[in-house]
Amino acid sequence: MSLGKKLSLKIGEATALKTESIGLKNAKRNAPYFSNTVEDLAVSNKEAAIVIVGGPSLHRKNPVEKILNSNFKGDIVTADGSLGYCLRNGLVPDYVLCLDPHPYRIVRWFGDPDLESRPEDDYYSRQDLDPEHWKDEKKWNKELIKLVNHHGPRIKAILSTSVDTTITKRCIEAGMEIFWWNPLYDDIDEPNSVAKKLNDETGIPCMVTGGNVGTASWIFAHAILNRKHVALAGIDLSYAPGTPHRNTQYYYELIELFGDRAPEAFIDIYNPYLNETWFTDPTYYWFKNVFLELAPEANCTTYNCTEGGILFEDPIKFIPMSEFLYKFTERGE
Repeated sequence: MSLGKKLSLKIGEATALKTESIGLKNAKRNAPYFSNTVEDLAVSNKEAAIVIVGGPSLHRKNPVEKILNSNFKGDIVTADGSLGYCLRNGLVPDYVLCLDPHPYRIVRWFGDPDLESRPEDDYYSRQDLDPEHWKDEKKWNKELIKLVNHHGPRIKAILSTSVDTTITKRCIEAGMEIFWWNPLYDDIDEPNSVAKKLNDETGIPCMVTGGNVGTASWIFAHAILNRKHVALAGIDLSYAPGTPHRNTQYYYELIELFGDRAPEAFIDIYNPYLNETWFTDPTYYWFKNVFLELAPEANCTTYNCTEGGILFEDPIKFIPMSEFLYKFTERGE
């Protein structure tokens, strides 16, 4: 087994250790803002939804343009990292999901009014994410604040109790209506379950996350909105051929762990639908495997319309976005 695959086996436990304590502290800080939960959403009778995540194929393939040029009437669910890209290109989502407990990085996706006071961080400019971050981060941040404030009242914020209060306050400032949920930190039926205790204390329902906001957005679409046909866009869980290792999300962590051996931790995966070999890191490889474990249990058909990446095994249908839109433009009404 390769170095990367060996490390991926430990990611689940490491993620739980890293996020649980911070998430629980954030839940206490968010308590004064608790009101509506995802169970209070007025769910309409639609059949289809599109989940948009901020992977590199989002700007490489621009599914937003295809969606806008169609007559799709189903739900648009965005992960936090794709919100700015969608708004800048004229697509206002129905919902935006947020999960990560990081104290200052995640609020950047909503436009950070306090950006000038944040620590220096190349997290955005270094990665193959929204290309606007490569150009002028401060200028784009100001534009994003205006976009989110303008469109916020039309967007429902689906916030995990684990998010930092900077997110909560930013959503309120932008006029978003907030609906809360708890991450399912562990087996709720086990003695001394953290998730059960949190559910009992807050009265807020728990939801499986799959370890990341993209998978959580997909789960929200089929488990909460009850959509039977869910398309994915921008969920690469990997990096495009030719991407420098330095431009990958967990590059610094891999250097810290393995030093000069860090390149050995990356995993090549051939995508037969694209006839391309993409590469991933141990964390994204774990996310992919968790998604594939969850997919057969989902009460929906999942269509990966990313047109890139490594998520293509059964039962997922790997098709172009145009094909999904052709099939469900009328049926999404």
